[in-house]
Amino acid sequence: MGEEWTQRCLTRADRRAVGFIVIALLSFGVLWLVSLWIGSKWVFVLIPLCIEFAVPGLRHFFSRRVVRRLAASFPWHQVAVTFVPGRARVGRQAYLETAGSDRTFLRLPEMPERVREQVRRTGRLWLAGPDDRGRTAVLTRGTPFVTLGRVVIR
Repeated sequence: MGEEWTQRCLTRADRRAVGFIVIALLSFGVLWLVSLWIGSKWVFVLIPLCIEFAVPGLRHFFSRRVVRRLAASFPWHQVAVTFVPGRARVGRQAYLETAGSDRTFLRLPEMPERVREQVRRTGRLWLAGPDDRGRTAVLTRGTPFVTLGRVVIR
C-alpha cells in the first residue's frame, strides 16, 4: 500500500466529512428559516437530526491525525476479514473478524455500503497498527476508504 493511495483515501474522506458538516449546517439553517416562517420555536426539537448529520464528519476530523500517525508508524499489511454474524451492522458500525483470530474483532465506526460490498466480495482489508490502545488505521483497495478502527476482544 503506497503513500499515494493513502493520501488519495484521506483526501476523499476529507471531502466526505466536509459534505456531512455542510449538510448539517444547511439543515440547521432550514430549521431556523422554518421557525421564523411559522413563528414557532418547536421546530428546534429537530436539532438532534442536524447533529446526527454532522457526527460522521466531526468523527473523521477528530481521528484524522491518529490515522496519519498510524499510517506513518506502522506498515500496511493485508488481512482477511469476514463480517461477524449477528453484528454485521450495528447502527453505522461494522464488526469484522480477522482470519485466524479466536475472539478478536475489528470495530469500525463508519462503513459505507459501497465499502461493505467490496469487503464482502474480496474479504480483504489493509491495516496499519494496532497501537498499544488497540487503534488501527483501516484502508480498502479499489474503493478509496480510510478510517480509524479499534481491535476489541469479545
